[in-house]
Amino acid sequence: MQERAKIVKVEGSVVTVVPVDIEACAGCANAECKKNGNLFEAVNREGFALSPGMEVRVAAPARKQLAQALLAVGVPAVAAWFCWKALDALAPRLGEAARAGISLAAFLAGAVLVYALSRAAPKDLPEIVEIL
Repeated sequence: MQERAKIVKVEGSVVTVVPVDIEACAGCANAECKKNGNLFEAVNREGFALSPGMEVRVAAPARKQLAQALLAVGVPAVAAWFCWKALDALAPRLGEAARAGISLAAFLAGAVLVYALSRAAPKDLPEIVEIL
């Protein structure tokens, strides 16, 4: 994610911005952003001298996106694989369809666990990467 945004408010290292290109917001599923009138917060980790009215580029770092993808897909996939292998060793007479069903349930349980943990985790804000 990379977006051009206009600064609305600066509070320490947290900056409230509004996207410049509102058409990008049309397909967005972020209900929190839409509830706030397309305003969202970003962090100023680089320590830029910012003031309201300035245009900036806001981005979600690639390493954070990769980590989120690995957690969102990796944890459920590992749970399903582990369940399949455990059932293979502990219940060898169990049919393939039953193992697949139970492994699918483990995949879904892993997905629910990741979702619950992500809701409880502190908010991870996008970063301001440059002043335009």
